[in-house]
Amino acid sequence: MMKKILILHPYRESYTNVLSCLSEIHQYTILIDESKKESFSNLSLKNIEIATVINYQINCRTKAEELLSNNHFAAIIALDEFDVMLAAELREKYQIDGQNLSEAVVFRDKNMMTKRVKELGFRIPESQEVTKFSEFKAFLNKYNDIIVKPLSGAGSVDTFRVQHTDDITELDSKLFGKEEKFLVQEYIDKDIYHIDGFVSNGEVIYCEPSKYLYNPLLIKKGISAAAISLDRDSIDSQKLVDYATSLSTKLYPRGTFLFHLEVFYDLTDIIFLEIACRVGGARIRQNLEYKFGYSPYKLLIDSISGLQLPELPEKYTNTAWLLTAKRDGRIIELPNITEAIKQEFSIFDSIEYVKIGQQLNRAFHSADAVIGVSLSGENFKETEKILLSAEKWLLKHTRYDL
Repeated sequence: MMKKILILHPYRESYTNVLSCLSEIHQYTILIDESKKESFSNLSLKNIEIATVINYQINCRTKAEELLSNNHFAAIIALDEFDVMLAAELREKYQIDGQNLSEAVVFRDKNMMTKRVKELGFRIPESQEVTKFSEFKAFLNKYNDIIVKPLSGAGSVDTFRVQHTDDITELDSKLFGKEEKFLVQEYIDKDIYHIDGFVSNGEVIYCEPSKYLYNPLLIKKGISAAAISLDRDSIDSQKLVDYATSLSTKLYPRGTFLFHLEVFYDLTDIIFLEIACRVGGARIRQNLEYKFGYSPYKLLIDSISGLQLPELPEKYTNTAWLLTAKRDGRIIELPNITEAIKQEFSIFDSIEYVKIGQQLNRAFHSADAVIGVSLSGENFKETEKILLSAEKWLLKHTRYDL
């Protein structure tokens, strides 16, 4: 039976390739920003309607309610983390099945998230919600080395490590003048892993753990962001998969959602960091598509639409992703990633985020980069070796006029 599906989509089409994820069976309305309309110009299917709004972030709700008032939609799908709460509110208002507010808020409010995870029996860092600079200062004095992040943040925007009282004067005016609530946490000095999964009606369809090569926050200091998927048959991989399966299905029982989970792990203990109901950023989507032959977005949309999901392959190669960090200065040379270079470093996907001649500043968030690449290898060790060689080559061929 044909269903009408509303998709909230603040990106350009190429960011998700959403058009390739839609079937001919259902009717889709994709709500986008007017400025992104040109990226959907190749639309040919008659069962897809593009609805536009000027200034998406401010006016998305109004346009969505207009569409919902004039049509009977069977589902609302939010592809962006900042639309998760809006989609939940609209589902409740218009009595549409799917994730409700109480289920959505634990994926968006980091204070409620950590409290809920702790209630479920999982270990978390020592944490506290703060609204005043004095509370923040008291927490720093107690733990000496802390992380501060907005409750509703994403992508490490306005997320900082603070180790000294000298660091806090700037943060007082930079963060606490915004009428924003923050979560402060003790700094955990362990390796960080991301685990990306998809749950359909409470059943985990895939769950892929990867190890960050460097702390993701270091991209703001000019250090690359990178991660390598674990060997599927390793003890560490299975341990992280079991953890993610248990946590995700307890947070949202019987739900259908993508998740991006980050944890601290020292090969013995796992400590929760945070979780979002979306595809991971950087080049994670591209890596998952390479492994499975299907877009995570297609799996999500098909499952919510009631279509049968494909059987995913049980064996596949390891993958890794790399983002080279921005520095202050004007770009005067970028790497020329030829077919020969792709073959040398097993690169299957790459992108330039900047252009020669562009004036850059250091990264603002965890995916704010110069070059992004995805590559593959036979196992973790081999893939790590290839990644480090690729990183060295990319940095050598990226030059700035300082």
